[in-house]
Amino acid sequence: MNISYSFLRSSLVALTALAAVATADLRADHVGISIGVPFPNGYFELNVGRDHYYVHRGVFYRRGPGGGLVVVNAPRGAIVRELPPHFVRIYAGDVVYFRYGDVYYRQVPQGYVVVDPPTVVPVPPPMPAEQSQSVWVGQTEFIFKDGQFFRKTPEGLVWIEAPLGAVTKVLPADATSIWHQDIEYFECEGVFFRKTPEGYRVVTAPWKK
Repeated sequence: MNISYSFLRSSLVALTALAAVATADLRADHVGISIGVPFPNGYFELNVGRDHYYVHRGVFYRRGPGGGLVVVNAPRGAIVRELPPHFVRIYAGDVVYFRYGDVYYRQVPQGYVVVDPPTVVPVPPPMPAEQSQSVWVGQTEFIFKDGQFFRKTPEGLVWIEAPLGAVTKVLPADATSIWHQDIEYFECEGVFFRKTPEGYRVVTAPWKK
């Protein structure tokens, strides 16, 4: 069989181009709706049945009709690798439960699975995982909880990126102190704060100014 070099070369170029397109398509499918959409720093995704969720620090989200991340109830059977901070351990007979807010977990080989509350022994009502705060920037109200900001909408609480200038009274217990050019800042999940007489003000990362 006599096949010219130019024919082989052009075929190889065409195959390479097709492979590149296929790879790009696969990457786009993998990323999906995450492209160009802000998410809380450190979130992860999981599926429970046919439903897709986003999870961050013990809070479960789904996409709302407007495209935002809407806070939803934790679905029974969801498995997370780690528990969020400030969880509570509860003993019901010989069974150990882990509670964060009003969500209960049991430990499994893959991590921790969301389960129904225990009924073997009386359990006191769950305390809030962390007290939320109402924060105002101008005429706009935000809810600040566990280092993240939310807006109240008809869909429910919707996560938003931290608004610059927002001032909170307290910070999460796991906020980290960071010093830059003799000034102390605090960081929690990618959000930076600076202490002021009014409270802790959301600022840009000091090294990005």
